[in-house]
Amino acid sequence: MSDSFGSVAIVGAGQVGTMLGLALRAAGASREVTIFDRDADVAARSVARGAAHRVANRLELGADVVILALPVSAIVRLLDQSGAEVRPGALLIDTGSSKARIVGAMRALPTGVHAIGGHPLAGTERRGPDGADAGALRGATFALCPVRDDPEALRRARDLITAMGARPLVLDAESHDRAVARTSALPHLLAFALARATAPLAADVQALAASGYRGATRLAHSDPAMVAAFLAANAAETRAAVAELREALDDLVACLDDEHALATALAESR
Repeated sequence: MSDSFGSVAIVGAGQVGTMLGLALRAAGASREVTIFDRDADVAARSVARGAAHRVANRLELGADVVILALPVSAIVRLLDQSGAEVRPGALLIDTGSSKARIVGAMRALPTGVHAIGGHPLAGTERRGPDGADAGALRGATFALCPVRDDPEALRRARDLITAMGARPLVLDAESHDRAVARTSALPHLLAFALARATAPLAADVQALAASGYRGATRLAHSDPAMVAAFLAANAAETRAAVAELREALDDLVACLDDEHALATALAESR
């Protein structure tokens, strides 16, 4: 599979960008992988882990494949400011966890650029290059959201994702955002809310916390800036998801004084 995709430029050397670079290099899928980050030390750590052949000293968008591994707002801003630097014929894909805004920005690119929205569902709460798991993509779902009628973009993106060991799932941006608000945004919001609610009892909670509490608050260890970025980018769907959760919680709370009714309601939720 060596050199299947030509040159690859990854923009963003955090956990996700490093993870993708590690998977690409393990597959021998590119003759050269470069990685750029506005923090040169982060980029150097990513290269030291083996995610790229070299650090790009500046933003380079002229590769055969360009991967934008940045927060949603940063991806949209980069597309608006520098999208014209992506050369015709290149595959452009991102990793943002909210797709509608990104796909909308990609539609403004020249039709010669094979752009497609992407989202690997393989991240963790661990930050930076050191948090990247080289095998996390193996068997993971990688959402693909088409920008326009472009079979070449879809074919090449599928091949790229398959080479990294992930499973491509094609759906429109709106369906993606609706689902992810409930399966990712809501759990993150809940974890931070639970940690916030129990903060005044920190000493007691620490002494009594078992696996249930630790599991429920695990996502609260995530980078707050990263979480805020993807929650804000998908705010409307996240609000709808919270409203649905409130309704479900109210139904359960209404049964608290009736053990049988509560057990029945809980059983229906299993």
